[in-house]
Amino acid sequence: MTPALIGIVTVTYNSAGFLAEFVDSCAAQDESRFKVYCIDNDSRDSTAAELSKISDPRWVVTLNPKNVGVAEGNNQGIVQALRDGCEWVLLLNNDTTFEPGFIRKLVQACQRRDWRVVVPKIHFDQPAGHIWYGGGGFNPRRGHTGFHTGLGEQDAGQFDTEKTVDYSPTCAMLVHRSVFRQVGLMDETYFVYFDDTDFCWRLRQASVPIGYTAATSLVHKVGGSTGGTTSPFTARITARNRLYFLRKHFGAASALAWTPVFLLYYLARYGLRWNGACLKASLDGSFNYRDLTCKEPALPPDA
Repeated sequence: MTPALIGIVTVTYNSAGFLAEFVDSCAAQDESRFKVYCIDNDSRDSTAAELSKISDPRWVVTLNPKNVGVAEGNNQGIVQALRDGCEWVLLLNNDTTFEPGFIRKLVQACQRRDWRVVVPKIHFDQPAGHIWYGGGGFNPRRGHTGFHTGLGEQDAGQFDTEKTVDYSPTCAMLVHRSVFRQVGLMDETYFVYFDDTDFCWRLRQASVPIGYTAATSLVHKVGGSTGGTTSPFTARITARNRLYFLRKHFGAASALAWTPVFLLYYLARYGLRWNGACLKASLDGSFNYRDLTCKEPALPPDA
């Protein structure tokens, strides 16, 4: 039987500094039945030039004329992969590196456990050997925000048990094509951040479990293309999207009730550190979510 075709979907934005390692990790895979759907969001560095140097025919590059965001970029790649007959879609950040057996082991975990979605253990790039993601879930005491189990801990094998989880970032998520027909595509309103939280919540509502395996792992240069967790851009859009997520799934009253709690959190996080730019950005985001509307595009019939 011919192995299933796997579509790797990755969205680049000013990714030139780490793209070469990602390309090398893909090329080194011992599973050759894959295609890479790379969506570039109008990078302002040399990303497009670096992409033009890739000679591997399995790479399909789309150069967007403007930055449409990670969520819409992922949707573009997902639809391309499904139209090409990919059985599996691997949503994968390009600020990552991974072992040659990475794709194969993810697929094997799904086959072994009869999962349709699986995520791996993820390490920080620095400090090396420390956990970024060892499982996760939603915390109702923090506004149903997704959390990472083991965040910052030294990896000593304490998160190596295969299990199902409620939440995972889409930094590295293998999804069977049938899931998109059942759950839908990414909500493009988020642009970036919380689009993965939203997708995981919809998986949960549809009773689609997320499998977690430590049979393979990858290294993530966290915040490689968005300026990290202390940039004003990140502060604004996470504040906005956090409340949009609550309004969308729990109602306007829930978002309103959580707003003062989050405002106090931002005052403590940024005010005490004298980070005025991020404080201003988070306050701005907190009051600019009410007019947002859901943009979950329908899956095309030919996908």
